Amino acid sequence: MEIKDYKFEITNLKISVKLPQAVSLEFVEDRCKSLQSTAPNIYCSRKKQNILTVRYNNFTYILFKRSSKIPPEGTTPSQHCNITKLKSESDITKAIEYLFFLVDQLPTVLDYSIDDYSCIADIFQSIDISSLYINEPRILCKYNEEGFPAVIIYCPQEIKRESKNLCCLVYRSGRAVLVGGKNLQEIE
Repeated sequence: MEIKDYKFEITNLKISVKLPQAVSLEFVEDRCKSLQSTAPNIYCSRKKQNILTVRYNNFTYILFKRSSKIPPEGTTPSQHCNITKLKSESDITKAIEYLFFLVDQLPTVLDYSIDDYSCIADIFQSIDISSLYINEPRILCKYNEEGFPAVIIYCPQEIKRESKNLCCLVYRSGRAVLVGGKNLQEIE
C-alpha cells in the first residue's frame, strides 16, 4: 500500500502556555459565571482545588493554580495553562486571545509549546487485528479483545524523536487513532 492511499486528519492539538501574570482560579471561575449571561457558550468546572477547566468557543482551557514558589528576583509569577480542542496550528493565536479574555488580561505575545497531536487515519480496508497482534512479534503492542476493540501499537524507538508516548490504536475497520506526537512529521 502506498503512503498516499490513506486519509489523515488532525482531530486535536494540545498546547501549553504560561500566563505572564498569575490569576486566581476563583477569579476566573467568578468571571466565567458573570459572562454566562452574555456568552452562554462558557462552561466552567472545578473538580480539584488546583485545576480549573473552562470551555469557551470550542476550545478547552485547563488552568492550573499558580505556584506558591517565590519567583526569581525581578520576575513575576507565571501560571500554567493547557489549551486543547485546537483543530490546527492556525487555531493557536485565536485560542490564546480567548484565554486573555477569560482571565481578563491584556493580550500579549505568549510562547507556547505543542504537547500533543491527536489524529485519525483511514486506509479504507479492513484489518485482521487479531492476526496482526499474534503474527507480528516485532511490533510492540497490546490487545485485549474483550476489553478494547483495537490493537494498541507503541511507536518504535528508532522512529520517535521528541515524543515519549506516541502510539496508535488500530481498529478492524482500517481506521486508526494516533496520539502522543509532538510534531506532525513524526505522526505522519
